[in-house]
Amino acid sequence: MFKIDMHIHSVLGKDSIIKPNELVSVAREAGLDAVCVTEHHDYGLSQPFDEISHQAGFPILRGLEYKAKEGHLLIYGVKMGRGGMPSQMPMQYVIDWVNTRDGVAVPAHPYQRDMFNGCLGDRLTDLNNLWAIETRNGSASELENSQANHVADQLKTGKVGGSDAHGPSGIGKAYTVFPEPVTSMTELIAALKKQNYTTESRLILKN
Repeated sequence: MFKIDMHIHSVLGKDSIIKPNELVSVAREAGLDAVCVTEHHDYGLSQPFDEISHQAGFPILRGLEYKAKEGHLLIYGVKMGRGGMPSQMPMQYVIDWVNTRDGVAVPAHPYQRDMFNGCLGDRLTDLNNLWAIETRNGSASELENSQANHVADQLKTGKVGGSDAHGPSGIGKAYTVFPEPVTSMTELIAALKKQNYTTESRLILKN
């Protein structure tokens, strides 16, 4: 079993306190085999992790988190910057755009309400051409994750887990378990399309 936290933010995205040089040690301590850094809107922000990954011999994959009109998407396999796709585009449009570029777009924490008390919610069932849904998010409630899990069962999609960590203590709080090692983005895209992975979580104990 190969454990990847698929949703992590760092200081490079300016909304997290996770420092690049501490990510590998914390991820290993959490029992993870790899992580995916998903800074908001800009794939290029996480570029320094390539060298960190190489030096540490630990897979750090790079995606991004995109804010669509109806909610958030985790995008894997497409090197998109702020100029590549304006924010607030319709979610279905972005999913289809990513698919045509051989990437995977995953609705993130679809039942978690944002600061304006809005969320994708049951509109998730109207989306087409989905490979996976984030059904276990470390910052969402059990009810919110359960609702996402139910829709994934209904739509017969894969189920992705990620901590959505913005601090070191959250890393590995939720993760995806793949049956085979995944050490590159090419392997991750292929694995996500097989839809034969599961999600797990761990209890975070505060000192």
